[in-house]
Amino acid sequence: MLRTQLTPVNDQIRLQLEKALLFIDHHLEEKITSVQIACYASIPEFHFQRLFSTYFGETLSQYVLHRRLEFAAKKLVHHKKLAIGEIANSSGFEAHSSFTRAFKHYFEISPSEFRNSPLLGKLGRDKSRFVIDTTVPKKRTIAVTVDALSTLWFNHKSSLCLVDRGVLKENVLEIDTDLKTLANTNKSDLFGLAGSGTYASKSKSLNECQEHKLYGGIYHKKQDDSWSDSWLEIESGLWAVCTHKGRYEYSFRTWNELIRSWLPESGYELRDTLAFELYLNSAEIVEKTDDLLTQIYLPVKKISTSK
Repeated sequence: MLRTQLTPVNDQIRLQLEKALLFIDHHLEEKITSVQIACYASIPEFHFQRLFSTYFGETLSQYVLHRRLEFAAKKLVHHKKLAIGEIANSSGFEAHSSFTRAFKHYFEISPSEFRNSPLLGKLGRDKSRFVIDTTVPKKRTIAVTVDALSTLWFNHKSSLCLVDRGVLKENVLEIDTDLKTLANTNKSDLFGLAGSGTYASKSKSLNECQEHKLYGGIYHKKQDDSWSDSWLEIESGLWAVCTHKGRYEYSFRTWNELIRSWLPESGYELRDTLAFELYLNSAEIVEKTDDLLTQIYLPVKKISTSK
């Protein structure tokens, strides 16, 4: 059952996310991608994973993994003639060992032990999962402006981020080193050093707790000599802009407040292009990490009065 506390302004996103959950539950035994889920829920691919984690408190890959493990746990108990390897395979795991490791991490008991004594396993979130929490924070603490920007170009690389116990762990050293190299090139038309969370992937199957973060430089014009061969066009339009102060790993709190508190009452809706954040300073030049400044850019457009 979905726990909802609704207001009219966030009803559309709630309904779309409900569709996403239904699609996932109906395809737990199949290979699915984030693009398929986003398309079914009619949510722009650029924003789907950000909305998902904002409303659910866990990433899309985490949620799919946990639902598959909960589904497998039921099979272990109610279909005892099925080999554990078969259940692992039908739950999206290519190897028996990876299934056993993930199952034990989640339920704190091995699949074979769970099959024999299910009451010894830690209760998963299947029965108590909060799913959608649409409560809007009462107190808004961020200042938001809406700015117009022309077309931008994102010269980027990708870094694998592993999700462990709900924490997204980035390869910080690799990213910092690459961004430092980019900053020292003094290229013209540089808008700023930037990063962006993952958006929907057309090919990557959701069978692991991992994400990819894009990072690099955003430019007003595409450059001839690139720091990376990968360029992404960011369409012109309006942007909701706010600033996160403090450590990078807590920027999700500001993102969540922007999306959950400001956006529903703003008269704007999401625009289908990449959201990103600019790094205004670095750990090398501030006395303490609480002084780090990250400027958040969320692409928006005016809500049509004809809707």
